Amino acid sequence: MKLSVIREGEVVVLDTNILVYASQQKSEECAQLLARCARREVQGIVPIPVVAELMHTLMLIEARENGWIERSNPSRALSEKPERVRRLTNYEKQMREFMGIGLRLEPASTQDILEAMSIQREFGLLTNDALLVAAARRLNCSSIATADRAFKNLKKFKVYSPSDLKDKP
Repeated sequence: MKLSVIREGEVVVLDTNILVYASQQKSEECAQLLARCARREVQGIVPIPVVAELMHTLMLIEARENGWIERSNPSRALSEKPERVRRLTNYEKQMREFMGIGLRLEPASTQDILEAMSIQREFGLLTNDALLVAAARRLNCSSIATADRAFKNLKKFKVYSPSDLKDKP
């Protein structure tokens, strides 16, 4: 289903890619969803593992834009140059903006980690995706916003995706 059909008042767990596409202006639909969350038309929930993944992704994007990453393992390339990490500033600004829009941040619990392993066996999801589903289950939230096709086989969930991306992951 399209992001634009999320009903007013609906509670939705947001995946990292929605936040990245909005912040990088790759999807107007993602940006509009975050604006709706900021206006409290939609209640957006973001599990802390998603927040960490967002921060990491924004750091790597900034490092790439600076021309600092030239090899296939960007995390390793950046970690080997801590002086460059210290010079990154744009990701921090983006994170502060993200933290200020009023999304509900949800910690990961021990229960979520145990549930995530079961979800991985059931659906074949990777760790952060499984943690997102585990948090949604714990919160009795049946709506997920993501651009990731790995979520398409989830049972008992409404999966909303942007339709304005040229190449979906």
